[in-house]
Amino acid sequence: MRKTDIERIIKQGSTRQKIKLYFTDVAYFNTKGQYTANFKGSGDSLQLDIKDKILTDKERNLIFNSIKDPKDGKYYDELRTYNKAFLMFMPTISAFTKDFDYLTALFSKYKRERTLHKFYQVVINNILEVVEDKKLREKQVNTALQSLNIFNAKRYQEEGYLPFIEVPDANIDIEVWALVEGLNKTIKEAKEYIEGIKKFLKKYLPLQPYKKFVKDAEDKIKADIEECRKHIKEFTIGRTATPMDKEAEVFTELPDERFNIIRWEDVDAEVTDEDIEDIKNAGL
Repeated sequence: MRKTDIERIIKQGSTRQKIKLYFTDVAYFNTKGQYTANFKGSGDSLQLDIKDKILTDKERNLIFNSIKDPKDGKYYDELRTYNKAFLMFMPTISAFTKDFDYLTALFSKYKRERTLHKFYQVVINNILEVVEDKKLREKQVNTALQSLNIFNAKRYQEEGYLPFIEVPDANIDIEVWALVEGLNKTIKEAKEYIEGIKKFLKKYLPLQPYKKFVKDAEDKIKADIEECRKHIKEFTIGRTATPMDKEAEVFTELPDERFNIIRWEDVDAEVTDEDIEDIKNAGL
């Protein structure tokens, strides 16, 4: 919102417009805190840096004192109630973004763990492959087994071939399946929660700072989900590769439905009128 628009509303706007501006200022404070906002006047060089607010104390007092009509007073009270309701749900939205940050970090951890196992297997076997002397090959295999003892590495040899090294997977599929299940459940919960808040704001509290806060949270969650999908795809690479494979097979599709992370867009969030009423009445 430009400073010129603020001045115009205060001087020429209806009381309802002024009240909405008043609560836009409140919403800005509640979402921005100590951040700085820049307002540039249209066609001039005016630029103001205002921390925590878009209105001055004088402007807020002017708006509040302009409320004379009972209908306007009722509108003010309604927005105050709806604002109180939104503030009760705001921490949960922030909590969801932190949950997805944490889940993304876990998927990254498991991916790195499995990738490391496969990396050692592929690299060492590539080295062994050029060693055709049986005695030297056996010596290097034993050395590799000792070095990779922490990874439970073992000897692998097919009939007619010299030995290779097998570095077993980290046996973390069960943990990852549980993580995927938990993530999918959280995606559905977050989608329904955020969709409900968005509908509530649109109908009862259409303040831009709050709408931006919710959109930013939603965009962050969607980005985390896509990051998790990327991690899980990389996690599944090479799950069926043998130690003699030079390169692990890259799956174009997830090989197991238990590794399937749903997309945010594919979740059908069911938000009823009763849900919106519950949000609205939370501020009473």
